Amino acid sequence: MSFVDRTVKIALLATVSALVITGCNSTSAENEILTSITDQVQFSYETAEAKYMTIEELEKIPASLGFAETEYYKAPYDSKVKEYNLLKNKLVKKGDVLIALDTTDIDFEINELELKISGMSNSIERGYAEIELDKLKEKRNAAVVTAPYDGVISECAILTVGSDVKEGTALCAVSVTDSIFVYNSQGGGSNLRFGMDVDLVINSVDYVGTVTAAPDNAPSTASQATLKYCAVSLPDDEIKRLLEENNGIAAVDAGWATIHAITNRRVNVLAVPEEAIKTDGNKTYCSILQGEEKYEMPVEVGAYAGGYAEIISGLNEGDVVIIAESTGNGENTNNNNNNNNINDNGNEFANGDFNFGNGNLKPGADNS
Repeated sequence: MSFVDRTVKIALLATVSALVITGCNSTSAENEILTSITDQVQFSYETAEAKYMTIEELEKIPASLGFAETEYYKAPYDSKVKEYNLLKNKLVKKGDVLIALDTTDIDFEINELELKISGMSNSIERGYAEIELDKLKEKRNAAVVTAPYDGVISECAILTVGSDVKEGTALCAVSVTDSIFVYNSQGGGSNLRFGMDVDLVINSVDYVGTVTAAPDNAPSTASQATLKYCAVSLPDDEIKRLLEENNGIAAVDAGWATIHAITNRRVNVLAVPEEAIKTDGNKTYCSILQGEEKYEMPVEVGAYAGGYAEIISGLNEGDVVIIAESTGNGENTNNNNNNNNINDNGNEFANGDFNFGNGNLKPGADNS
């Protein structure tokens, strides 16, 4: 086998062997030098220092929104619209007239029944008639809908003055604005706790609130469906922002938001990036770099939060841990090397050409 044959074979078997050639013809082969790449490999490391810090986990919980308290109003009898002051998402004050129905027909019924009652002598019949009269008056009172409290019109029927309405028709709904009802359809709020401070993000605007109802303070009789609910209460200044900024009421009406909650926080703990934590069976360790020396240090890990791992024991502040490492050719040593699986039978290149660099090396030929 010629020197060229041996060189080709070694280059392929080692994949990255370095070949330094001082001559071209086979007569000078005894003066040529073959250097293994194992003498030239250089490693580069991505590192971090173990530091004392506060680590925390931010959970982003998709939520459906609604108002926590709402009063609904329906038409008490067939009538026509006499006064209409409804506009969805309109802010209202307690006592404001929202919608009024015509009471002409029911006024006539009431007057007629009152006259009838005044002429009754039978106390039993009079008693039944008075009950009926009270029902008619209750319906007449319900014909004028006023705001039960300061709030917002969250739902309303699209009507005009003179429109016909049937008994039972939904007229409007008035909601309080100082509490937001949050529904997590996927149970994403399971880590929320009563009294926890959270950010309620509506239309990319953050409103700081407090969890006032959550699974951890639900009654023992609560169903599994109920445990998906939580309520977030906003302070007065945040409510004001919600009403004034970014069309907040309309956003609540749209029914979506995101709860940002710190569900895990560790204060002033020794921590490293979680990529530095490695496991091998039951062994948990970090690769430590001191100067140019690397060694493994067993560690005990506490909480993981925000991409960091709490170190309970095994490291000291300032220790340099390896997050990732690579060879001089950019290959990450954490990945398995590809095997070439070349059959070393001494004859695989007995025939044909093998491309090496920019030329062809032909076994058995003068390749100078």
